[in-house]
Amino acid sequence: MRVLFVGDVVAGPGLRAVALHLPDIRRRYDWVIINGENAAGGKGLDRKSYRILREAGADLVTLGNHAWDRKGVYDLIDREPVIRAANYPPGTPGQGWWVLERGGFRLLVFQVMGRVFMGLFDDPFRTADRILEEVPHDAAIVEIHAEATSEKYALGHYLDGRVAAVLGTHTHVPTLDAGFLPRGTAFQSDVGMTGTYNSVIGGDINTFLDRFLTSRPQPFRSAEGAASFLATELVFSGTRVQAISPYRWEEP
Repeated sequence: MRVLFVGDVVAGPGLRAVALHLPDIRRRYDWVIINGENAAGGKGLDRKSYRILREAGADLVTLGNHAWDRKGVYDLIDREPVIRAANYPPGTPGQGWWVLERGGFRLLVFQVMGRVFMGLFDDPFRTADRILEEVPHDAAIVEIHAEATSEKYALGHYLDGRVAAVLGTHTHVPTLDAGFLPRGTAFQSDVGMTGTYNSVIGGDINTFLDRFLTSRPQPFRSAEGAASFLATELVFSGTRVQAISPYRWEEP
């Protein structure tokens, strides 16, 4: 079994990269999971951006701290394969996990939000314990959407040997640490961004410079330009990942 996890898709360039490239490679994978929380103009997910991701080949779309930035997400999150962080408080719309099934194999995918520099959320560690205990599955992939690398590593070690993979998102910068933790769980602290890297994490350079140079808030503007498609491939043997490797494609 092969799974492709696509890093945070950011605005028009990210959607374009997914639409151009994913259909060409989709047949290689049993499942494709995409973080789409920045797909709609750089903040949030709406029906149009969701449709582009799904038509390109996404089986599941995950969100993050910008989950609620677009009203259209409320039309999706209770009806479509879209998940938000599982450690939002009880009563939050949608759900934080999804089970992908094929040939009797159940792959549990869930997301937790980090708490360092991210806001007030329930405990991601104990949330993961609860989901793993309550949801029937054969293997699990955990996405941690977090700012702090330390928190991502801590969760990876906490779940090591209990889940197939722990993959980080949110910082939009790919890391070179894809590999295995001591008990066999595949890990990467950040998959990276699908969007234009001639930017500041997908945003317009001058807009971000104004923020830093003036210390005043500026409206977010997404960057334009050639895009990169960044993802992480997971190759399973039974219920465990036997190979993890970053994947990158550049728009011509």
